[in-house]
Amino acid sequence: MNKNLWKKIEEYDLDQPPSDYDFSLRLAHENYWTQNFTKQAVLEYKKFMYLAAVSDMMVSPSEIVDTVWHQHLIFTKSYHEFCQILGKQIQHIPSTHNKKDFTKFKDAKERTVKLYETHFGKQHDIIWNYSNPYESLHLDKSNFELQTTLIIGMVTFIVLTIPLYFLLKPLYLNTKNPDFMIFYLGLIVILFAGLEWYNRRKFEQTIHLFDKNCIIFDLQPFELIYLKNMNISSVINGSVNELIDNGSIKINADKTISVNDLTFIKSREDRQIIASLEDLGKSSYSNFLNQLIPKPVFSNIVRSMDEVKKYFNRSKIFSHLFVLNFTLFLILIMFGLLRIVTGVLREKPVVQITLAVIVLLFLMIGYLFRLTNVFSSKVLPGAYTKEILSKRNTENDWQWNYFLLGTAIFTTSFVSLTNRPTPDSSGGNCGTSSSSDSSCGGSSCSSCGGCGGD
Repeated sequence: MNKNLWKKIEEYDLDQPPSDYDFSLRLAHENYWTQNFTKQAVLEYKKFMYLAAVSDMMVSPSEIVDTVWHQHLIFTKSYHEFCQILGKQIQHIPSTHNKKDFTKFKDAKERTVKLYETHFGKQHDIIWNYSNPYESLHLDKSNFELQTTLIIGMVTFIVLTIPLYFLLKPLYLNTKNPDFMIFYLGLIVILFAGLEWYNRRKFEQTIHLFDKNCIIFDLQPFELIYLKNMNISSVINGSVNELIDNGSIKINADKTISVNDLTFIKSREDRQIIASLEDLGKSSYSNFLNQLIPKPVFSNIVRSMDEVKKYFNRSKIFSHLFVLNFTLFLILIMFGLLRIVTGVLREKPVVQITLAVIVLLFLMIGYLFRLTNVFSSKVLPGAYTKEILSKRNTENDWQWNYFLLGTAIFTTSFVSLTNRPTPDSSGGNCGTSSSSDSSCGGSSCSSCGGCGGD
């Protein structure tokens, strides 16, 4: 291995010059990638380009590496400088899907694997064997949308109303109040308790099936904090408080904030906050929060974590669980509704059962909506708290302590600022959450066959 060449390649910073939307931020933004995965993808791209530089024959990238390569080609000045370090101009050769080219690209892929193992060891499985990081979760996509489930359920509900009425009529006639109400309320309590236990159990079983090297087991604390709260303001609050804690930002007597003369910047978030506050000058915190919410360094957290949530909610595992919950709720609502019909036809009082059914209907809507968030906001952060972080040394890491302890570690003076009215900054309202046209990892040129040198 040419260690001098590799050191130069590894140290080359693709994010120079720094900006609000530099190379890595744009790469993560366009592909819904997490922070750590983006760093790993860039590193694997550098390894690939090293192989292209030292090999006299064609080498072939994975789809993820090719995604990084495509973006670097757009940054023409940076790419030109990078190729000067490599010692030759690396040309991007797209596949034409011509049958004559098939063998050439197949050989290039096999050659790349051998070269990689010679210089760097075993290839990073997620980067080299998947087209996007979310595929490593091995979650089969559901054959239907949740909206379709709701429509089918309601149609079935209507169709079965009459036959079920005649089937259950003898039971209703032989069961008097308040016995029926006690029985019905008991069923509601049992349903909620049973579903809560069963849903959590299924979610926890699912998370243990994932590859331990997959994307969700390598998240940053701020990404997990967003998942827990589904509000990017909680992330920004933590980052600002850390800077107040280390003396980089000061709280003035008039409850405004400003930058101190000496700052301690440890992360990309820190750099963005300090730069924004320097541009803004002395500012109220609510106004400053408004300025920070749309910044890519924070909006990318929203995009990538919303994608994690959406990818899971589009899976067969979640769809089947959602259908089970929805079906059981409909059955219980139907049971109460037919009791109302029987009472009305017999001119009996139905106020209590009507109220119970209406309340159950609203509880069902709220519960099903909550179900779509349980995995991302409860189960996944819970896995970090109970298992994942126990294997890491996070004792002196402020961000991980914030994830574990919450706002209890905030400075008293900053808490008074955050308690003031702030804008609604949930992911859906800041204009950055992933939309329905997401492709679970962004576009990638799967037709790229490889590269060649001059």
